[in-house]
Amino acid sequence: MEILCISNGHGEDIIAARICIELEKLGFSAIALPLVGVGHAYVKANIPIVEQFTQAMPSGGFVRMDSRQLARDVKSGLVGLTRKQLGYAWNWSRDRRRGKRLILAVGDIVPLLFAWLPSKFGGCDFAFVATAKSEYYWRDRKSGLPHVKKPFGGSIFFPWERALMNSDRCKAIFVRDQLTAEILNRDFKLSAIYLGNSMMDGLEPQGLDFGIGENEWAVTILPGSRSPEAYENWMTLMLCAQVVSRTIPHNVHFLVAIAPDLDLEIIGQSIIQKGWLRIDETTFKVQNARLMLLQNGFGDCLHQCHLGLAMAGTATEQMVGLGKPVITIAGNGPQFTRKFAEEQADLLGCSINLIDKPAQVADVLNEILQDPDYFQEVSRNGEERMGKAGASANIAKYIAEKIIF
Repeated sequence: MEILCISNGHGEDIIAARICIELEKLGFSAIALPLVGVGHAYVKANIPIVEQFTQAMPSGGFVRMDSRQLARDVKSGLVGLTRKQLGYAWNWSRDRRRGKRLILAVGDIVPLLFAWLPSKFGGCDFAFVATAKSEYYWRDRKSGLPHVKKPFGGSIFFPWERALMNSDRCKAIFVRDQLTAEILNRDFKLSAIYLGNSMMDGLEPQGLDFGIGENEWAVTILPGSRSPEAYENWMTLMLCAQVVSRTIPHNVHFLVAIAPDLDLEIIGQSIIQKGWLRIDETTFKVQNARLMLLQNGFGDCLHQCHLGLAMAGTATEQMVGLGKPVITIAGNGPQFTRKFAEEQADLLGCSINLIDKPAQVADVLNEILQDPDYFQEVSRNGEERMGKAGASANIAKYIAEKIIF
């Protein structure tokens, strides 16, 4: 049995690769068609990719946030690449010589369309993992959010998206939280299934010891993964960190989760310029604060912290899912813009504290420290909004037992 996994973004690739790993454990053969970038997540997971139809684009996949990024991608050959990718999916889906096969679309309407279109003309069945949308973007369990307009068609999934998902050839719709599954089933008669959130898989700590004392605070900083935006975000977050160290009356350990593609020395020099003393290549100190630059142990950073300072997408959601409160501040993009930050705050609810400038960190901290129930509320909210781990294995098992006969 062969499965073609189509995804459109680095975060989506990671989720898709995890599912592919679990499918291979069950005896399936998986091949990947990453629509954005070159599929590093698949390569890392040893999942074969259709290399001749992959290409890195200037936007890094964030065209939704900035039309100028889309223009740059088009100039770099996006239209021709998309046509070739669709052609491959079309031919693969209709190639009956491959025997029993399935397309697994992971992401938003783009991979969903890539799976749906050939299925209408003699292609194979497909399943959809909807990673990009949640009903929490515009409502909570009780009602709509007062500051958010009700989506066209009454759901975060637009009518045309629901039409694609309603196809007879769509054998499963996997969503990221229970509320979204309930609404799609109840209001639109779509058989959406909630089996956990794959975004929460793979975050198990390695047991790293950061030297954090019992009465000391740990604050994880997430500047994002994309250069040069992450460097600009880092400068803003460093100002936030200085406010934290002045506000919290304890020793504070800042755990800075640095993406592998970022240059540690660039970040290190910016820390020294702000007056921190360099202890070693990745450790810095000033007054009651210690700062560590970490390119490994991401799960440990999330598990061991009390609080997050973040200007990131998926990593912020994962931190919230582990029950941690997060302070976010909008940047200049292309990813972490004001609009993106506001939408993220709506999605993640009380776990997110969105501010306009670093000085406001002190006000947020004082409110948090004076509310004895806040951390417990954030823990409950994180699981509700982000779901539980284990979805990758659950989705693979569902495909094996309910879709493939």
